[in-house]
Amino acid sequence: MESLTEAVERNLEWFERSGVMDPADGSWGVAERLSVADGAALEQMLREFPAWRSTPEGYVLEQRRADCNFETALLYLYAGECGVKAGARKTGESILDFLYFRSGLLNRYDGRFPRGSWNWSHIKWEDVVYFDDNAWCVFIPLAIAKRAPELDAKYDLTKWALTLADELFRAMHRTFGAENPKEPGTWGDPEHQWRGRLELPHWGSLATMALSRAYQVEPTPAWREEVRRYHDYVAKALDGFTVSEHAYALIGAAEAYRTFGEQADWDLAEQAVDRILAKLDPATGNIPAEHYEAPKGKHLADTIYTLNWSFLALQMAAELTRSEAVAAAKRKQAELLLSIQDRSDSDFFRGCWRGMYDLTTRSWGGGNCFEGGAGSIYTGWTNAPISLGLLLESRRSSLLDL
Repeated sequence: MESLTEAVERNLEWFERSGVMDPADGSWGVAERLSVADGAALEQMLREFPAWRSTPEGYVLEQRRADCNFETALLYLYAGECGVKAGARKTGESILDFLYFRSGLLNRYDGRFPRGSWNWSHIKWEDVVYFDDNAWCVFIPLAIAKRAPELDAKYDLTKWALTLADELFRAMHRTFGAENPKEPGTWGDPEHQWRGRLELPHWGSLATMALSRAYQVEPTPAWREEVRRYHDYVAKALDGFTVSEHAYALIGAAEAYRTFGEQADWDLAEQAVDRILAKLDPATGNIPAEHYEAPKGKHLADTIYTLNWSFLALQMAAELTRSEAVAAAKRKQAELLLSIQDRSDSDFFRGCWRGMYDLTTRSWGGGNCFEGGAGSIYTGWTNAPISLGLLLESRRSSLLDL
């Protein structure tokens, strides 16, 4: 297998050369994505996200999202720790400077909104708090604080993460099973403060991941009970979910098992693994693109909602179960990710993973949606998590160890 760290080096160079991190030292954070979509998908992007810059090769969607920036900061800090790139630690810290000191995304004091929460992006003229995004804004600061106490002291990482964890718990508790009148069949926050379809693991299992990690720092029985309630629901509903949701469910269950050691979480993790392996193509390592916000197909490698998270999830499962079948699956997915990393001559693309790859044509493709598809090249969600996963793989580790 090609060097995992070489792929990460190429990706870090993409962050610094493509225009998603301008200036390239991280002092003004990272943009959400590049876009090379066209037609209706691009029109909707530019209308919904009115902070963008046009270049000869595509658009830089300039909105600074907290979760994308946290994921990228963690990547750079870990790359520095692994000795992958000189100056990586400084760049990661500059991104944290942006988040905590410059962005205005953290709600420290305004009592009208969840305390400790992070707004969706700096371009919103309203408070937009998502379950999935803010889950990472709990998990990642706590992971950084654990590894770098001096950064915890500088930014109050633990303080604000635990403050947000309690708000996340309260929102989960009241939203569980609450019908969303605007979208029948989905769950919605009765107080209309938090957004996201909590009935899906994409939203809820990331929240249980965050609460489980927060419990390791501040054991709070109510958080544990909420994780248990949600995972009991997921276990019963598992067969009704797509395979991308199984990956999210596995992430939540694995983190919960590491924290609480409960058999029910182990069982849920095993059930999610079984469903992922049942759909995994043994020749390529791919699992079908099935997420509702992306084009769909067995031949499509979705790096926004599916393959990226399944790789991280299988790493966690491999560490817990020591299963050779799981280890083989994650190795296959690592090989696939390495093989599809962009190798073009353009600084705009070289070293990145675009949002979707067509295994039939062996090229980026498969169509575009407003959020998913080949035309969206995300910093967080795609590039930072994939690179982080490859670094973890190089150390035979997983998110559980961060």
